[in-house]
Amino acid sequence: MIRRLSRILFLAAVCAASCLAQAGQEPAPSASPASQPSGTSSTAPSPPKPKKVWTNEDVKSAGTVSVVGDQRNQKYTMTKHPDAAAVQKYKNNLQKLENQLADVNKQLRALQAFADGKPVGEGGENMEHGFNRVPVSQQTQKLLARKKQLEQQIDDLYDSARKSGIESGELK
Repeated sequence: MIRRLSRILFLAAVCAASCLAQAGQEPAPSASPASQPSGTSSTAPSPPKPKKVWTNEDVKSAGTVSVVGDQRNQKYTMTKHPDAAAVQKYKNNLQKLENQLADVNKQLRALQAFADGKPVGEGGENMEHGFNRVPVSQQTQKLLARKKQLEQQIDDLYDSARKSGIESGELK
């Protein structure tokens, strides 16, 4: 109820303010012509000047007109396409980083499955890895930091490729 009453009062105040603003735009009428001093007369505002309509002759006599596609007004050069060797270098570096990121994601999934109690083995033991005594939470934190680092390196690689004129679509 109070909310509805406050809305009504607010709307009434807004309406009153708009009415006062409209009334303030109209010239205030003088009380009477006799009350004005006889030496001063009220000056009526002069009518506004009509806007100039430009014709073709006016434009031609005005001088040069800036045109976007005009070759004479270009102050920049078109970018050249990057060489294939640079593109291949960026592709190789990007592929290497993406493979490392995929390995980290695979290890993170395996640790998460182990932490959830799911069987992790692939049907046999990998004897070259041995046992790892580092707790799963610390391993996960290290892998997450490595994942973040790899993603940052990938982003930086895309940025440097873009700065050298290679679009991201050319790297895929």
